[in-house]
Amino acid sequence: MNHDDAPALLRERFVVEIGIRQAWPYVTFADNRDGASPQEVRLYIDSSFTVVPGPAVLDSVEEDDEKLRLLRLAEVLNLTVHDVTVDDDGGLVVSFHDNVNLRVSGHRQLWTTHDVWWFGS
Repeated sequence: MNHDDAPALLRERFVVEIGIRQAWPYVTFADNRDGASPQEVRLYIDSSFTVVPGPAVLDSVEEDDEKLRLLRLAEVLNLTVHDVTVDDDGGLVVSFHDNVNLRVSGHRQLWTTHDVWWFGS
């Protein structure tokens, strides 16, 4: 799957899982339109990202702290995707029905080891 597939792949799926696998935060989306066995796809993130609106409690967590990454991603748990766009720079914006947006930067960071985001299982 490439970046051009993202909008069609994620639209109307819902978030069933968030986490960190080794160094990469991820969001797992499920599609229950196929009945009792939903197909899942995992979005891995290897760049900076934001969730707007963000978590209400972010006291003294470092910007690159894994706790902060999980707190941000927790805001999208159980939400359904409304729209997906891929920016010209390769950034990804996932908009959810509850006016929540996940934005993954299209710019590589010093610590980026893969693409800035990709799909896996």
